[in-house]
Amino acid sequence: MTEQPIIKRIGKPAEIDLRKPKAIGSTGFYLKSFKTKNTGTESLKLESKCNFEKRTGGILLRSNYSNKLTVIPIPNENIIGITLKRGEEIIDPFFLSPMWILLKLGVSKLYARYFRFRLHEYSIDQMELNIETSEYDMDLIANGYLFERQLSFFESLNYGNKLKTEIKAST
Repeated sequence: MTEQPIIKRIGKPAEIDLRKPKAIGSTGFYLKSFKTKNTGTESLKLESKCNFEKRTGGILLRSNYSNKLTVIPIPNENIIGITLKRGEEIIDPFFLSPMWILLKLGVSKLYARYFRFRLHEYSIDQMELNIETSEYDMDLIANGYLFERQLSFFESLNYGNKLKTEIKAST
């Protein structure tokens, strides 16, 4: 699909406001499930690397599988719901480790996690993304460390109650 039909369906790429920069694209996700509700619509291969681009009238799904690029424009009115699930966190720093000290000083775990010495001090499961539209239903996964940035991106799309977040309990 060329750029002209995409612009007709979902508009031009979102413009960047240099005074208040916001993400206009998502991180890379891996496609785990893809169902089409209508026959004759585009289908994607599982395990495709996917990302989303913010457009004026919707989002553009870009998919790459073995260097075969596929784009699917998704207009705002076709989006039924987006669910972003944060993976379960395990926080177990050992006594007097840099991460333990930072957490005791009140530093956010989002920053303290980068000062761990051993892998078992902090881990987070992958995040999951489910997008349901009038034409497609898809499940994607990505690294759990990227949850906050992806939440910020999807919140910037201004979908209101169409966007739901789930945060699994930390241990």
